[in-house]
Amino acid sequence: MAEKFKNILIFDASSSNIFFGGADGKGSVFKAGNFEKSKLSRYLPEEFGKTVGNLDLTELPRVVIGNGPGAFTGIKTGTAFFLAYIYSLGVKTVETVSSFSFISALCEPCAEDVRIVLIPFNKGEYFAAVLDKNNKILRGDIFIKPPYENISSFFAGFSGKNAEIVAPIECGSEIIPELEKIFSVKKVRFDGFSFDKSRFDSLPDTKKVDVTAEPYIVNHVILPANLDSNGNFYVEGELQEATK
Repeated sequence: MAEKFKNILIFDASSSNIFFGGADGKGSVFKAGNFEKSKLSRYLPEEFGKTVGNLDLTELPRVVIGNGPGAFTGIKTGTAFFLAYIYSLGVKTVETVSSFSFISALCEPCAEDVRIVLIPFNKGEYFAAVLDKNNKILRGDIFIKPPYENISSFFAGFSGKNAEIVAPIECGSEIIPELEKIFSVKKVRFDGFSFDKSRFDSLPDTKKVDVTAEPYIVNHVILPANLDSNGNFYVEGELQEATK
């Protein structure tokens, strides 16, 4: 029988706009905080405490963490802080989920055929995924870098679909026009995120992790830049060719 939780904490640090919040039996809190990498470890604990400090977590919460892909330093630093915090509460088991699904769940249900989630990496480089209306990844772990001549090959089978594009921060001036050649883009959003517990209750493809046995839960960090000397991209042990 599935374990039921009255309380929940959520956290994702895949971009400079870090999402965190939670809910207890009385209400919910949520914040999207933009932190420079150099100031992340200094200001995140204070802002996190202000946001979730009034939640009653005497009953251990369910914990959901977005585990990437994204900026290596931000994910590693942010998640290390969050793991320490939940461990201090006595939480030893967390649920990890792709940051694509996590970010999508912070939006109201998709009104189009598909939702494209972009997570910026270095300048002009993006992680991307195509999701359905239930925040399930249909095609994910795509890494795109300029020039974008071969971008359509990553989205084979989705050409012409009505789509909305979501990204955690304002970005995409180079890549969105390229996506508009493939999809019928109806909406682009970089803000307006909100926490609705029901969307996280039904989040697909989560994985339970015992942080006492497997504390390093971040995905996509085989190499800090996710690239080897030949420009190849690794995702969970599988090799994908980056655009040339």
